[in-house]
Amino acid sequence: MRRSFIQSALVLAVALALAGCGTAASPSPTAAPSGAPSTQAPATAAPTAAPAEKVVLNLLTGFTGGDRAAYEGLVKLFNDTHPNIEARMDIQPWDTIKTTTPAAFASGQGPDIVTPDYNPGTVLEYVKGGLILPLDEMFGTGEKQVDPAALPPAVLEGFSADGKIYAAPANLATLMVYYNKALYAAAGLTKPPSTMDEFRTYAKALTDKAKGQYGIALADHATIAMWPILIWADGGDIVGQDGCSMLDDPKTIAAVKSWADLIASDAISPVGLTGGEADNLIAAGKAAMEMNGPWATGVYTPAGIDYDVAPIPRGSAPQVTLAAAVPFVVNKATKNKDAALEFLAWWNGKDAQRYLSANSGFPPSRTDMADDPELAKNPWVPKFAAAVPYSRLYLAGVPNFSQVDEIFSTAIGRLTRGEPADAVLTDSAKQMDAVLGCK
Repeated sequence: MRRSFIQSALVLAVALALAGCGTAASPSPTAAPSGAPSTQAPATAAPTAAPAEKVVLNLLTGFTGGDRAAYEGLVKLFNDTHPNIEARMDIQPWDTIKTTTPAAFASGQGPDIVTPDYNPGTVLEYVKGGLILPLDEMFGTGEKQVDPAALPPAVLEGFSADGKIYAAPANLATLMVYYNKALYAAAGLTKPPSTMDEFRTYAKALTDKAKGQYGIALADHATIAMWPILIWADGGDIVGQDGCSMLDDPKTIAAVKSWADLIASDAISPVGLTGGEADNLIAAGKAAMEMNGPWATGVYTPAGIDYDVAPIPRGSAPQVTLAAAVPFVVNKATKNKDAALEFLAWWNGKDAQRYLSANSGFPPSRTDMADDPELAKNPWVPKFAAAVPYSRLYLAGVPNFSQVDEIFSTAIGRLTRGEPADAVLTDSAKQMDAVLGCK
């Protein structure tokens, strides 16, 4: 569950210890997605003579998944082409980063650049705490800047507060339905579902209790947001345009109830899954479907799963899926501001995004690369990129993100354990409105 943004003294001590670390130990390389080029950085021209002093830029990221090698390769490419800066990336679990970083930043410690969470809503909490620098200087049309017009407007809006931009995209992803083709064939299914009604029917048909097989792996906490997609698809929402809870909206209740009832009564998914546990079920061939992003190809392909991806089925509302944009933020206490801004601008440049897409399956963070022929060399990139136009961020711009997210996650957990949807969501809406300042 989300922890409070104000950390205890013990957490602060851990954070300071973490801040003192250098680079992470060299990991075993992770296989790139099927059809992707090698994650080895391409050959580059010999750099000019290095200056007398090199800036060491410390990064802390949560890229522990199957796409880890792509990010490590990209950092290496930056270092190979920037003799005046050495970027050192430490990779830690997301929960560790979320728990320790605020206290480290508040004490004037910590690395220069961090991915604070895999949800953009956390950015506002760092802004509110006065922990990070605005990044407006890196946006523009200069040689070492990023043209803001090249980035998705929804992402920039989600990273902004009080007219300033406080984060840059570490990546851009959409969620699609992963499905096990062998399990589909065994159930007599020949194509992925195209509607939410079919999606629910498939999840039930693919569940086989005798074999310990689940129709879908549906996580409800410590995960990329899955449940909001199911709510959006049928016209509901978590927070409305007025900034108040929509958990007690009839459309939200109906959408949640339709899935929670299938879990509670038909065991289409285990109860109380984390994102990692859901991924493990797919990798082990014990679940037939999951909503996930392109990073999962780096896990399921090496696991030998015969799978493909398909768009999120359409419900009663216009088609929708989640846009996941991990934010990079810069420590307010950094002594390497210029190097940090140069690194982030380079990361979101065309060359870097071309490399990241080819080696991870992610769409580029830029909207001006749709016709780039290099991107099609990885077969997953066009599939996930096609969903970008109808994707949306989770709780972007919502105040007190962590509290709101925790209330929502807790409500879903209660429902999947059989509690009545009307009562749980009405009660949770009141809690959420209190946090949001709504009457």
